[in-house]
Amino acid sequence: MKRRSFVNWGTAGLVALWSAVGVSLAAVVRFLTPSVFYEPPQDFKIGSPADFSYGPPTFLAEEKIYVFRDREKGFAVASAVCTHLGCTVGYFQSDERFHCPCHGSVFDADGTVQHGPAPRPLEWFEVTLARDGQLRVDKDRTVPANYRLMV
Repeated sequence: MKRRSFVNWGTAGLVALWSAVGVSLAAVVRFLTPSVFYEPPQDFKIGSPADFSYGPPTFLAEEKIYVFRDREKGFAVASAVCTHLGCTVGYFQSDERFHCPCHGSVFDADGTVQHGPAPRPLEWFEVTLARDGQLRVDKDRTVPANYRLMV
């Protein structure tokens, strides 16, 4: 065997070996990462209609939503997550607006952006009455800001 052909075969062998090692390592990394990322359910019950008072909205911190109850209009559920960078907005009864503490976005009571860096209005979620009489919120189903559930 000539020296040149030996070097060519040796180089090809090393390239094949490193390629196999790279593919094997990628397979191990893929095997160790979960295929399913568990998230909390987006459809949940928030309680009975009697649990919510008329007037200012009720903030449910665990779900990051505001529940509005009005005598004439009924129930509505707004997201408490700012559409800019995901901070939790606060509702101020004094001016009936949502204020983002992070970057100063201000939203009207219906969720429309008044000013600030927020690119979109707040999301409103579908609220329905479950068979057991509790209110059910589905965060996967957004609705217009004027959507209300009459109970």
